[in-house]
Amino acid sequence: MRRTVTVAVLAIAVCVALAPLALAAVGTRANEFTLPAAPGGPSRGRFRLAEHIGQRPVAVLFWATWCQPCTVELAFYQQMYQRFAGRLMVVGISMDNPDSISEVGPTARQLGLNFPIVTDLDTQVTSSYNPRRAAPFSVWIDRNGTIVREREGFAISERGVIEAGLTRLVAGQPL
Repeated sequence: MRRTVTVAVLAIAVCVALAPLALAAVGTRANEFTLPAAPGGPSRGRFRLAEHIGQRPVAVLFWATWCQPCTVELAFYQQMYQRFAGRLMVVGISMDNPDSISEVGPTARQLGLNFPIVTDLDTQVTSSYNPRRAAPFSVWIDRNGTIVREREGFAISERGVIEAGLTRLVAGQPL
């Protein structure tokens, strides 16, 4: 009997550990994630979302090296990251595959990025936050851990709207 219970508990624990993250959506709590820094990129180690929740809002940017609008968006968010220094975290999650992953770090350096750039080779985080795998795709998370905005695409003409939204987000005001 004791062995059966132990096996059942272990089976449940394995299922929970291997289960995909729930889909993230505006109004829901952001799923925790930890991802490794892109080799040769501006950061080292791992990025852990939980280290920022409760302290500052987080802008999560899904991008790929082959996506021209993504590089424009990343450069714009670099300006916002500098403007809101210490009050806003920005993280770029590369959706590049194993064939192009080696270009992620050099691309980030070429763009002059200094916020964390991470990789998601197993696509678990991308599948949760950006299941259509759109690029670019941004998600804003308030300091309490609630997703407050999702946006597919990026256009230079949106800069003013994004800057105003980030200003409100950093100030803790509703969007």
